[in-house]
Amino acid sequence: MERTTTAAGLQASLDVTRKQFLAVIGELRPKLHRFCTRMCGSALDGEDVVQEVLAQAFYNLPSLKDQSRLEPWLFRIAHHKCVDLLRQEKRQREDTVPYEEEHESQTTGAESELDDEPISETLAPLVGELPPKERAAVLLKDVLQYRLAEVAEVVDSTVGGVKAALHRGRAKLRALHAAPSPVELDRRQRELLDSYVACFNRHDWLALRRLIQVDARLEVVDKFVGKLEETGYFSNYVALPCEWKLSLGRVDGEPVIVHLKKVGADWRPHAAIRLWWRDGKVVRIKDYVHVEYLLRDAQTEAEQ
Repeated sequence: MERTTTAAGLQASLDVTRKQFLAVIGELRPKLHRFCTRMCGSALDGEDVVQEVLAQAFYNLPSLKDQSRLEPWLFRIAHHKCVDLLRQEKRQREDTVPYEEEHESQTTGAESELDDEPISETLAPLVGELPPKERAAVLLKDVLQYRLAEVAEVVDSTVGGVKAALHRGRAKLRALHAAPSPVELDRRQRELLDSYVACFNRHDWLALRRLIQVDARLEVVDKFVGKLEETGYFSNYVALPCEWKLSLGRVDGEPVIVHLKKVGADWRPHAAIRLWWRDGKVVRIKDYVHVEYLLRDAQTEAEQ
């Protein structure tokens, strides 16, 4: 009994400390998400990376000796996490082209001075076409307004290396005209998602459960991770203090379920839900409903 009480006390203390940590970095989190979103090319993948960054930072917080360096420390962790994700995706595509493109070409006076001017917001969504170092340099300097020395600290480079990466990245972005083509759903995938959305919107939980595997896993980001059957997931939606509905849509080109909120007379995208299917049944649900900033910088479309 004593051991159980001690374990419960430690867990409670840990939960309080974690809440305090999240409160401290609250203002930084949307900025961190903006960086991760552009690095990964997806607002949803970006939030997944943010979750990993916060978990790693929390458990390694004692190693941060200078609390004033919290922001660059978090962004450095985020940069490495994003690069790891990009490397993993590249391996999954079995791409034989070398991943790194870190050689630092020398700039000359003959090159356009325009290439060394910050990019505009209209080009920011296209940074996913750049190699990781150039992508990070452009995002940190031109989008998030970091100083060159701060960028160098985050990406483990020198100021000269950052300048070269910026020059290459800006020039490449100005030569681009469009983002990659979005992923298309096949007929069966579309039917399954349409059925899920229709059942959810009419609160037909019995029919919805027929679409979901009994041991399906649920993650409500920032709130819960575990088995769906162990939660009041559906009743929590009914109890939301606003008018809402789900819709099939896209976030940064990825087909997902978009959570819409009624604001005045308009339906506005608020969050998103990812589903994983196997043999016509949902086996995993990831719901970002509590991440208020999720779609702030995302390209979102919803069928209303």
